[in-house]
Amino acid sequence: MPNAHVAAAATGLPTATFSRRRMLLGLAAASSAAAVPVASAKAPAEDPELVRLGQRSAALALAYQTAVAEREAIVALWAPQWPTVPVEIRTRSKEGKVARGLQGEWPEPHIAYDVPETLRRRAAAMREPRQFRKGTSPLTIAKDAVLMEKAAAKVDALASLSELYCAERYRVWEASGIRPAQDKEGAAREDLLRHVAAIMERQPLTMAGVIVQAEALELLSAVPPLQRSAPSLVSLQTLPVWGEQLAANILRLARSAS
Repeated sequence: MPNAHVAAAATGLPTATFSRRRMLLGLAAASSAAAVPVASAKAPAEDPELVRLGQRSAALALAYQTAVAEREAIVALWAPQWPTVPVEIRTRSKEGKVARGLQGEWPEPHIAYDVPETLRRRAAAMREPRQFRKGTSPLTIAKDAVLMEKAAAKVDALASLSELYCAERYRVWEASGIRPAQDKEGAAREDLLRHVAAIMERQPLTMAGVIVQAEALELLSAVPPLQRSAPSLVSLQTLPVWGEQLAANILRLARSAS
């Protein structure tokens, strides 16, 4: 899943500043201002599309939270069963493959291992005829061939060990169902992000609309900061900073009511 740095990544204000308490205080102040009667002023109706979107927020948030909980339950059950890399096939070679975890995460510290294909090639290279200086005795050549075959056989054994390790990794990964769970979480997260983006693109006409936007930003806080982007949201990068946008909407409505 790609992680882009976007304007929505932190809702526009530091977490310590854009707290629920401060947001509610701002909404209360704006509501008080909006409650002041204005002569011959007709109360505006809220944008019906914004209202409709607000009614869907809870369901989308629940779908995302459920998907996260399902993935975490899988990790809790299956991560302890994830195989450890055998010491014999660990390597620092550039040809080594990093032993990622059940969720595809990079371990700390990084541990790399030789894959079976690399080891098989290495064994085959050891069995290739070697060049000797002219005049080398047949006995020396024969002894060298025996030594190389022994070394190749050891590498073959390591290749078999690597195959067993890789097979066990795949077995646990497949049996756990982690990939479908990750896909489900990713789809639910994208639906939620698209929903929040749609809400923040609207301009509220009343405090009810502002509350819909504030609730949407609160839902967004459940998504890890580095995951607050969606591949299909091309326009997400150009959106205004949402926290500042919400504050501007509150001030606009408060001023219009005064």
